[in-house]
Amino acid sequence: MKQPVSLIALDMDGTLFNGQSEISKEDQDAIREASSRGIHVAISTGRPYAGLPVTLLSGLGVSYAITSNGAAVWDLGDDPMGAVHSRYANAAQRHTSEPACLLHRLMPTEVAREAFDLFQQYDGELSVFSDGLAIKTPEGIAKLTSRTAHFLSSEARQNLTDGRFTVIPGIESWMSRHAHEIEKLCMFFDSTEKTAAALPKFQAIPGVAVVQGSPDNIEVTAAGVDKGSALLALADLLGIPHENTLAVGDSENDRAMLEKAGIAAVMANGMPQIKAIGSIVSEADCDHDGVAELFGRLGI
Repeated sequence: MKQPVSLIALDMDGTLFNGQSEISKEDQDAIREASSRGIHVAISTGRPYAGLPVTLLSGLGVSYAITSNGAAVWDLGDDPMGAVHSRYANAAQRHTSEPACLLHRLMPTEVAREAFDLFQQYDGELSVFSDGLAIKTPEGIAKLTSRTAHFLSSEARQNLTDGRFTVIPGIESWMSRHAHEIEKLCMFFDSTEKTAAALPKFQAIPGVAVVQGSPDNIEVTAAGVDKGSALLALADLLGIPHENTLAVGDSENDRAMLEKAGIAAVMANGMPQIKAIGSIVSEADCDHDGVAELFGRLGI
């Protein structure tokens, strides 16, 4: 007998978000319907807690967030916007509430320092995630703005300066004091060729997990940290059998989640090697309500 789905983990970029970093009305309605039927819905993202967008927190019925590629799991609670705003740089000017962190798996201090030192050898766009914060330098913000200018909507571009990034002048000095608090290190490189050349060097660092969200990106967490182990940990906390979980994703940083979930659903726009491990692959991509289509086909 087919097991009912009780917990859904949804990737954001390339899955729930379309090419303009927006969620279609059809996908929003599908999530609300699933939640109204008592299904737990979690966002599963490489972003930190501060990077969760407003559209996911405004009545969609999303209850949990797996962030930083599984380094942290959060209960969004009764005041999700206030909880996320607590990790904004301008939190003092906002209504905030303290979020409930259900799972927190940090990089060992020396491992974080070694990975950071290696990232410093490259002229890419570096982000450091710590305690739900998204930390960048002014140069990093400029590179992010340039990299995303051609596909982000005007609203999404405005979000880059709304406080969700904690901008600091000297990231080396900050790391010297906070290397024991790192969830994840992430860089977008100037080219896929530079990324491919750098990848083996990061994979050679003892004690890390290395994934790519895109061909120009390298993301580093502690060994054993991934979206899949976080999903199963959340299922255990909720008393949900692993076979009753559904994961929806599109890229390499979703692989572990898809491999460990009861049902692995992959987007039509997913990487070929990721579509190959899917239990089901959507016919529509992230720009054409692919999540809603998958929910419909699965009877959710």
